[in-house]
Amino acid sequence: MPEISKTADQALAALAELCESGPMTAAQLSRSMGLNRTIVHRLLTTLHRRGFITRHNGSYQPGALLVRMASRVQPELRAAAAEAMAALAEEAGETVVMHIADGNDAVVLDQVVGVRHVVRVEHRIGSRHPLTTGASGRALLAFMEDGAAARVIQGADDPVGLKQQLASVRELGYSLSHDELQQGVWGVAVPVRGQTGAVLSSLAVLIPATRAPSIAEHLPALRSSAMRIGDSLYRLDDLADPPV
Repeated sequence: MPEISKTADQALAALAELCESGPMTAAQLSRSMGLNRTIVHRLLTTLHRRGFITRHNGSYQPGALLVRMASRVQPELRAAAAEAMAALAEEAGETVVMHIADGNDAVVLDQVVGVRHVVRVEHRIGSRHPLTTGASGRALLAFMEDGAAARVIQGADDPVGLKQQLASVRELGYSLSHDELQQGVWGVAVPVRGQTGAVLSSLAVLIPATRAPSIAEHLPALRSSAMRIGDSLYRLDDLADPPV
């Protein structure tokens, strides 16, 4: 295995910790990472000067540069999904979120927060969780290529139980979850497929538990939106490669 830069690895680990855990002081980050406080100060100073983090009242948090970087991840997919996600959030009155797979994790690529209700659900773009957890993760995992899925399943706490869950997702064509990533939150997710049928992302509607009885009502619109995103990708491909 090629040798890595220890300092770069520590800086990236510090950035990831701030993204996952929210604003932290240098002392808090030092304890969390198990690193010398002087080393952490140097890492934070470098990240701050480069615009990756900001400092407020002695605490550090992710900076605006990360937002600009995130906008460059899967731009075609984000562009294809934007209109459909906005329409679905408007119709459902709930938050719509899109995840992509990254290794063993599901990562939030984009979201449209529902604004019809005072109580609503919200994720952080770029946040991640295991593919084995939550409706969005399992909607990706259930339809992944067999070899990649097998590696994730083998590392699960309960591979047999997970296989049964995924078989149910494949049979139904959608995944359900509640109280897994956030207490009091329910989700229903479906896969978004590319032209070859491969799964590109998952699309989900997230609702608070108080409105959980209505979650099945959103499934037809959710499926329709996923198909619309796939169709939009085909059109973008046509525009990008005009006939000669």
